[in-house]
Amino acid sequence: MVCTSLNLIILIFSIFLLINSINNYFYLRPTKPGVVDSKIAILVPARNEEHNIKNLLSDLSEQILLSDYSVAILNDNSTDSTVDAVQAYVNQYENFEIMEGKALPSEWLGKNYACHQLAVAKSDAKFLVFLDADVRVSKDAIATAISELQSKNSDFISPYPKQIAKSWSEYLIQPLLQWSWLSTLPIKLAQRSSRPSLTAANGQFFVVQTQAYIASGGHKAIKGEVIDDMELAKSLKRAGFKGGVSNGSKIASCRMYQNWPQLRNGYQKSLWRAFNSIPNAIGVSMLLILFFVYPFYEMLKGSLIGLLSYLLIVLSRMVAAKLSRGNLLASFLHPLSILLFIYLLITSWIQHSRGNLSWKGRKL
Repeated sequence: MVCTSLNLIILIFSIFLLINSINNYFYLRPTKPGVVDSKIAILVPARNEEHNIKNLLSDLSEQILLSDYSVAILNDNSTDSTVDAVQAYVNQYENFEIMEGKALPSEWLGKNYACHQLAVAKSDAKFLVFLDADVRVSKDAIATAISELQSKNSDFISPYPKQIAKSWSEYLIQPLLQWSWLSTLPIKLAQRSSRPSLTAANGQFFVVQTQAYIASGGHKAIKGEVIDDMELAKSLKRAGFKGGVSNGSKIASCRMYQNWPQLRNGYQKSLWRAFNSIPNAIGVSMLLILFFVYPFYEMLKGSLIGLLSYLLIVLSRMVAAKLSRGNLLASFLHPLSILLFIYLLITSWIQHSRGNLSWKGRKL
């Protein structure tokens, strides 16, 4: 009886995830961009990005529907040829400039301080657009994002780029990013709410009204936070501002990691912070196994409810993949993806406890 009741609870939860995914899918319709007359500052923090930043700057030089925009790149104490790559665009386009980052203060994390310096220098703009150097954007990406922000009367918006996956680890882990918020978060409510608990964001592409950014404390308010995008969004909501994640897969893309070592290190640096404590991490791991691995095990034993639960989760993954232009077949590997995610979570805490975490040559 207990086992049957548990299976029913898992089935109901799987139904909820699918229904919420479908509702969000239809809510996150593409926004038609309009001409943006306001002053826009596009801000790119760059540390050792010589292999990525040329593509982004090329995309930014071709933006349309913007009457007044500038691009500022902050060289965050790079040790490669990032400056040379940027300088070619600065010399060619009057609205491009490069800034030299200051030495990192002990209480700050690198990206947060780089974004802070950029925002302070460009605080005369109405909108601040933060972009990571490894992002690619369409010609109307900035105009589309700001048009959506304005149409929804939001103070900030985070268009979630398509996550490009090419290696086995990327195929297993990266689709979980969009699926996690699409299946669990009521996006329409989250965008209209100032509750920090209803928050999702991606720092790869983050647009905010400057007055809201300043009033909330900006990156200075989250200077030591590892998960800067989520914490910035929560800080904005705590200050009474509204906004959140949107579907940016048609206007932006990003390949975060090139291989397993990069992906492992990238997730290990932040997962420990995402779940706050070891007991929380253990609890989350147990729930993930219960709701997403156990049904597959039950299915293999011949359980009809196990089969239905597994297929419903796969369908919710497929909805997310369709929305984010991801790989549909990777959805069937969901139990394996969850187990790999749990491995990354556990090793994140191990590396954190040993003081071994770093990112781009800086200790965390």
